[in-house]
Amino acid sequence: MNTNNLYRTNIKGEEIQLRDRIIRPKEVAEICGMSRVNLYRLKNKFKFPPSIRISEARVGWLESDIEEWKKLGAENFYIVYGEQLKDQALARKVA
Repeated sequence: MNTNNLYRTNIKGEEIQLRDRIIRPKEVAEICGMSRVNLYRLKNKFKFPPSIRISEARVGWLESDIEEWKKLGAENFYIVYGEQLKDQALARKVA
């Protein structure tokens, strides 16, 4: 059985490590200095990392993805990862 597609990856395509913390929206907003509404606005424009589903009613973000966003900023994040995120979103809609 090929297990390559079973493991979650971060925005860079690296396998998530045990030390990679999942951060809830309120803390992400505090870290990034913006409201939760703006997090989702930027996410929908592919200018912020995608959230991951923790359970049926909860989402969070990988700490490493938030660190990458903080290094790049929204516009550069879009330049580096925007097309990749659009393709992933399209693939989810088709599946």
